[in-house]
Amino acid sequence: MHQWSGTPIMNASILHQRIKALAALDIILSEEDWLRVHRYHHNTLQPDTAWGSVNNGAGDHLHVLFTNTGTLLKGFDHESPLSPHNREDGEIYPGMYDEVPEVFMRILSQHEETLARKDVTFCIWQEGHNLDWKTGSSVGLAMAQEDQSDAEGGVAFLFGYIEETPKSYIDWAEDYYDIQDMSLTAVTEIYNNAPISADLIRELNPKRDVLAVMDELQQYGYAVR
Repeated sequence: MHQWSGTPIMNASILHQRIKALAALDIILSEEDWLRVHRYHHNTLQPDTAWGSVNNGAGDHLHVLFTNTGTLLKGFDHESPLSPHNREDGEIYPGMYDEVPEVFMRILSQHEETLARKDVTFCIWQEGHNLDWKTGSSVGLAMAQEDQSDAEGGVAFLFGYIEETPKSYIDWAEDYYDIQDMSLTAVTEIYNNAPISADLIRELNPKRDVLAVMDELQQYGYAVR
């Protein structure tokens, strides 16, 4: 395996908290699941496994698997030269899944329809107590030999949807969901992993059915009060 040397990726525990917060905010802001960009589920693929995802609705996605043994990032940028659909043979880029820990490969294979294993332009993981992100050796070699922005498979592009701060999320959400004057305090509470209350939901989206939101959040593993 090869140490990831492309676009810097945040610590897995921070990523877990961030994508969970973004998904909660999208649930609050949008009644329509198909409009949401960020999603988070706990224990749906298998016990003790959380699954976060980004889907921009334009054919690009990021799946993140959080397990007791590590974290896997699998992304697909449909315009990347590493996409199977942009390769003459139509196959996954050679070595993309080489050396990926078996626990992750098993989940990817068992949940093909959800995780779209064959649509992949990057696969990166952390394992155990080693905080370094890894990728397959052949992919790492390609990054060293080719233009890195192409060879990393859209990492920077897709991680651009993981908003770094409450303010940056508000800037994105007000444009995407056509909402004005979102509460920075309320968004910050959710970014800080606070239990989500009915008052917090009403502050962010007075038009939303609070009970429906609370029920959906609980199903997906959120703390509510």
